[in-house]
Amino acid sequence: MNAWRSLLLLLGLVAVVWYWYDRSEDTSTSLTDRELIPDFVAEQLTRIVYNEQGQLSELMQAKRMEHYDLLGFTQLEKPVFTLQDRAHNLSWQASSNTAVLYPDDKLILDGAVLLQNLIKDDLIDRVQTSYLEMLLPSEQFVTDEEVQIIGDGFTISGRGLRASILQQTIEIENHIRTDYHHEP
Repeated sequence: MNAWRSLLLLLGLVAVVWYWYDRSEDTSTSLTDRELIPDFVAEQLTRIVYNEQGQLSELMQAKRMEHYDLLGFTQLEKPVFTLQDRAHNLSWQASSNTAVLYPDDKLILDGAVLLQNLIKDDLIDRVQTSYLEMLLPSEQFVTDEEVQIIGDGFTISGRGLRASILQQTIEIENHIRTDYHHEP
């Protein structure tokens, strides 16, 4: 009789442990599922940021935005970022297929990245690449991918780019080719 009680007690203990283990897997799965669901979504988003003097410092537009608080980033679809130079003039516009914005103001643009110069008759018209990291406060751009710099009468191709809007510098790390074209 003691053997039967011990066996029933052991089976009951195994059932309780199995039930507890099975439920703990369900809660961890649901936590993972919650991480993959955005905390909020915005369609046709426009974000305007002004500095302390009331001047426009940043303009961002996106077709769609999904914010994931638990994962710590915001995903953007068809984003367009308009940046300023030191004189607070709108100087460059960065766009891509998708982008991810991190809390430290690091922005990763991915797919058909285009940096369009908004200043007419400047040396460089646009920069094209497939991937670009952008640090928003310092307005620095970095990529290790292939890049094209297109200007008035020339196209520079290379791999790797370091650029700064505020310092007005651009550097190709690995120059591949430069084409000059003169149109009469």
